[in-house]
Amino acid sequence: MNLNKLFLSYCKINNLEINPNQLGSIDELNLFYNQNFNKSLLKKIFTKQNYKTGFYLQGDVGVGKTMILNFFYNKFDKTKQRFHFNEFMISFHDFVFKNKENKQENIIDRFVKKLKSKSKLIYFDEFQVTNIVDAMILGSLFKKIFDENIKVLFSSNTKINDLYKDGLQRDQFLPFIKIMKERSYETQLI
Repeated sequence: MNLNKLFLSYCKINNLEINPNQLGSIDELNLFYNQNFNKSLLKKIFTKQNYKTGFYLQGDVGVGKTMILNFFYNKFDKTKQRFHFNEFMISFHDFVFKNKENKQENIIDRFVKKLKSKSKLIYFDEFQVTNIVDAMILGSLFKKIFDENIKVLFSSNTKINDLYKDGLQRDQFLPFIKIMKERSYETQLI
């Protein structure tokens, strides 16, 4: 998929100004796509995958993060889900509540298996961490999501290192930041 060419066409059709910073993010998103989805069967068999499976697009309000990731999401032709991050966490807490009686399998494992059965790609819009309950869960939850090789897009106003900054017990949140930095390409859009 040539995202750059498709994005230029998208801008022209929608009378959008072509922004060089956005084109740079599109190029990085295209690399992410090619590394994670555009592989022949032989390459999958004979090459060890060392690619990051997360793409974290960070920038101020109004720079086009959501537009770019929505554009990619709409062009993506495999199974996918899009969530506002708070909506996703509510669905996780609901799942935990509905399945609390079944102790045979780890609840995070079951939740992620359910996600994987529906999606090769998950897109989180407006990713932010504001409460301690979510902060304490995210490390285990996203480690499992990445371990299951689910590809993840994030849009956020906050750099990964600044997530949950000054939050209660932030030191317990730092493993999540480490996972995000190891498993996601972080791109800043200005």
